[in-house]
Amino acid sequence: CTFRLDPELCCHQGRRLTSTSLPRPRSCAIGEGGMASEPPGRLRLLNPLSIRFSQPRIAAHFRDGHRLEEAAAGFVEMPLANLRDLDTSALKGDSAPGAPPYDTVLVPPFPEIRVISWRPKLRRPDGEVEKDAFGESMMGKRAWFALDNRRLHSMQSAAAQRWPRRCCVVVRCIEEVPGSDIKELRKFRTTTEGRSVEVGAKADRSFLWRWPMDAPKGVRGTQEVEAEGLCAEDLWDAAAWAPQAIAIAAHLGAREESEASPSPRSGGPSPPPMQRRPVLVECPADSWEYKDPRGVVQGPFGLEKMRLWHQHGFFYPSLPMRCDPSDEFVPFVELWPLGVAPFSIHVIRNCFMPSF
Repeated sequence: CTFRLDPELCCHQGRRLTSTSLPRPRSCAIGEGGMASEPPGRLRLLNPLSIRFSQPRIAAHFRDGHRLEEAAAGFVEMPLANLRDLDTSALKGDSAPGAPPYDTVLVPPFPEIRVISWRPKLRRPDGEVEKDAFGESMMGKRAWFALDNRRLHSMQSAAAQRWPRRCCVVVRCIEEVPGSDIKELRKFRTTTEGRSVEVGAKADRSFLWRWPMDAPKGVRGTQEVEAEGLCAEDLWDAAAWAPQAIAIAAHLGAREESEASPSPRSGGPSPPPMQRRPVLVECPADSWEYKDPRGVVQGPFGLEKMRLWHQHGFFYPSLPMRCDPSDEFVPFVELWPLGVAPFSIHVIRNCFMPSF
């Protein structure tokens, strides 16, 4: 397990790390020119309640104006892969052995968040660093910290609402702060070692939030949750245990990147506020429609009938389809990320949703 070369975290098991101990990112994704680098880090499963906030304060809404709780309401659950059906030969030696200790996988309406194993400086409520008797900065305990704090809030809220069930999410464990510049490092200024966060744009209009506040009332045991390990090697391989969640995250990430890319006309980013976005939902029991080759809308039909027709090969990849009359028609193949069987559990709706 390696950590970023910084005085705050570069001592591991009594030895200092060198630049040669940091792994190179794997290059496996196909992109422009035929090759592109996969984002650095390893995809692992982690309980969101064990992840800490790196910032002391976050806004109560996302950039498009939608509130954090709207994202928390958009999570869906998926089961972990069954140990009996798992191809153990595909498991790598750089992840935790055995079955993950979780009850369900939470799939957010946005791509996976980035986390880093970090030992924070202890800070007073005013943000000043605590000093020991020798004038050295005092350090807190190592834990997983998020680089995407508002999304972490939504994840923790969704997991808290399901407490005491043990939830996990797919995270990308990175080994150094992206860019390693002052702007990124300034985010790591939590005054509570990341256990809580102020929600609100200004100090006089914010409130202190911790995940037990969103847990069901009367449920006991909302104590602090510790991570199962502090290195990526100590966590479970998400590709093996939650392949559908990874496929969905990749699908949402590709859509998000496409929507954020410069427009050929304006040269700037696409305007977001209320735009249509993909969101993962459970397959509805009815309201399925498609356009036949003449462009005539057929339906609505029930889920069972659509599943039967699919089994007989009636639907082709480019067939326009939707599962709600308020959605736009999209090609059949875009309703199901890789790894998700059509008309089984979940579908991707192309509807008006906030940009998280």
